[in-house]
Amino acid sequence: MEKYILVPIDFSPSSINAMDYAVQYANTLECNIRMIHVKRRNADYDPAINYNDYDEVIKSGAIDKFKKIIRHFKGKMKGKIDYCVRDGRVFTEVCNQAKYGDALMIISGTNGVFGFKELWEGSNAFRIVSHAICPVITVKYNFVPQKPRRIVVPIDNTARTRLKIPIVANIAKRFNAEMMLVDMRTDSKASSQRKMEEAVKTVANYLDRHNVTYSKETIRVKKTKIASTLIDYAIAYDADLIAATSERLDNRWQRLSVISNSQHLVNHSPIPVMTIKVA
Repeated sequence: MEKYILVPIDFSPSSINAMDYAVQYANTLECNIRMIHVKRRNADYDPAINYNDYDEVIKSGAIDKFKKIIRHFKGKMKGKIDYCVRDGRVFTEVCNQAKYGDALMIISGTNGVFGFKELWEGSNAFRIVSHAICPVITVKYNFVPQKPRRIVVPIDNTARTRLKIPIVANIAKRFNAEMMLVDMRTDSKASSQRKMEEAVKTVANYLDRHNVTYSKETIRVKKTKIASTLIDYAIAYDADLIAATSERLDNRWQRLSVISNSQHLVNHSPIPVMTIKVA
């Protein structure tokens, strides 16, 4: 089965921008693009349309829009572009398509979510990030698509966060990009310092063996400021991508009481964020 990048499309400027961004990844990673549109029962419903014909009418409209998008991007793509239409909850259908269709990654546009809605409801983009088994790149609607040249990679002293390194290293090598390793120190204990140094050394050794360009920097940060510090760092050093791991929040009440670092990055970073799920 040929590998492809999955791009959720609702025909908004944000999703078209994500498509433009995905083309650059598809060309470099030598894969195809599959667009997915998830329609809702109450979308664009015209009472004059017979209910039995409703699905086909809406689906036909989506197909016409897909054909227009394909014509626009066809000359920019080395591989193929196709599409599918699903009916249901956006994040569920997107994640199922990625899982059972063996997608290489998902690239999704996002407008960001703020305030109470961020705590309680989240966004479709973040729900996709939370549930997808493959890497997800979220792209803000106003980000000008460009190939990654510098990738900010936060490192802590857990084995879990280092599991993302091979995936990010492959992206960096294919794009000839620099991995900017950021040693995020939230604890001043000597034992914690040693663990962090060992963690960074392990990552650096891996990158040396695979001939990946990288830099290293240590930042002392409060646990509550990790995401905002990463965003500030990425902006200050003109990075093009932030690579993070997803976090598990056990239930809705926990999500209500705390905004995870990955959620904050997805909703607030003006720079694209690649979120990788690790065990």
